[in-house]
Amino acid sequence: MASSGRLSGTVALITGAAHGIGRATAALFAEEGAKVGLLDKSAEDLKRLAQEIQNRGGRALAVCADVTRKPEIDAAVDAIRSSFGPVTVLVNNAGVTLTKPFTETSMDEVDFLVDVNFKSVILTSQAVIPGMIESGGGSIVHDASNAGIVGRPWQPIYGATKAGVVSLTKSMALAFAKHNIRVNCICPGSIDTPMLRGALSASGNFDENWRRTELVIPLGRIGKPADIAYATLYLASSEAAYVTGAVLPVDGGRTAGVPETFHVGLAERARE
Repeated sequence: MASSGRLSGTVALITGAAHGIGRATAALFAEEGAKVGLLDKSAEDLKRLAQEIQNRGGRALAVCADVTRKPEIDAAVDAIRSSFGPVTVLVNNAGVTLTKPFTETSMDEVDFLVDVNFKSVILTSQAVIPGMIESGGGSIVHDASNAGIVGRPWQPIYGATKAGVVSLTKSMALAFAKHNIRVNCICPGSIDTPMLRGALSASGNFDENWRRTELVIPLGRIGKPADIAYATLYLASSEAAYVTGAVLPVDGGRTAGVPETFHVGLAERARE
């Protein structure tokens, strides 16, 4: 496996590693010299990814676990430590989405979103931080969403959980700076992942929903998982040694300040 070694000597844990952004991030981190712990509920997909990384000369350990359950998270971190050493890079990527009006969202749905999108970030961070302190520092990157920066009337609870991650990032950065632990956050926009494709298919008109999504992105395209993986690599690496508490939108300019309805109107008129 060719490597420029930007993460050489690190042990990385990536949650939600089996698909989409997590998968791309895990593969890139391994290429850059990290020993990667892969965590997901999709056991077979996770094992395939670990084998692919190993076939290219990387080091990977697949651990099937539920990010909402503390005993499973603690056991996963222990397993990675036993194989590779203490985790020094954590990417909290696992997440779920929900597109539903505020008044129609049930408390069970709220609990599920909070458990996966917010509480799992806390649980996984708590599990690795003691080892990072012992190691003299580390880097934590949370994957939030640009829905945590601007309002989305069609995803109010999802956006609220991601806004919580944005706030948590800043507080954690301040709390652990004295231990040389950097905590940053990426806010992806629309990225071509199974999650996005599922959401765009929900209404039964995938092609139209894909087109309308592209219309509200100033760069004119839906992002690729690699777009997020490379941003994560920067924040995880020593190149970002003076960066902590940052919230980085990677969304093709969608949250740069142009109201979405105005942007859609311009784009649709331009196509007429």
